[in-house]
Amino acid sequence: MTCIQDYHQLLADLEEEISRVGKIHAANLSCGPGCASCCAPFNILPIEAACVREAIDALPPANRNQLSRNLAERIDRCPLLIDDLCSVYAARPVICRTQGLPLAYIDEEREAIEVSACPLNFPDDYDFAPELLLFMDEFNDRLFEINLAWCREQGLPPDRRIPLREIACPGPPLV
Repeated sequence: MTCIQDYHQLLADLEEEISRVGKIHAANLSCGPGCASCCAPFNILPIEAACVREAIDALPPANRNQLSRNLAERIDRCPLLIDDLCSVYAARPVICRTQGLPLAYIDEEREAIEVSACPLNFPDDYDFAPELLLFMDEFNDRLFEINLAWCREQGLPPDRRIPLREIACPGPPLV
C-alpha cells in the first residue's frame, strides 16, 4: 500500500471508533452540522495537508474564493469553513474528526489516563469509564509513522506542522 492508502485506512479505522464512541455519547454531543465552536486554524501534518490541499483544489471556484476571503476576515477561525460547515469535510484531518468526543491518552509515567473532552458536551466533573473513551495513542502513533514514511518519500521534514491557513489558499484568489 502507498502512504496515502495507509492514511485513508487509518482514517477508516478511526471513523469506526468515532462512531462507537459517538453512539455511546449521542445524548451529550452538541456537535453537528453548523457547530464550528472548536474549528480553529490548527496546524496539521504534511500528509494530512496534502490530502486537504487535494480536496481544496477540487472545490468549485466560488468556494475557493470564499476560502480566500476567510483568510482575510477570520484570523481566529478555520479558514476552511463556509457557512459554519467544513468545505473539505471528507478530507478533514484527524484533529478535526475527533473534536467534541472524550479523548483518552495514556500517561505511562503517572500510570494514568488523561482525558480531554469538549466542555460544550461534558461538564468538567463528568466521570468517564475507560470503555466510554476514544483512546488516541495508537491512532496518533500510526499517523506519525505514516507521515514519517510519506515525508521521506516526498523529501519533506517530518517534524513540520503546516497551518491550515497556509493550506487554504497558497495562491492568489481565484476570480
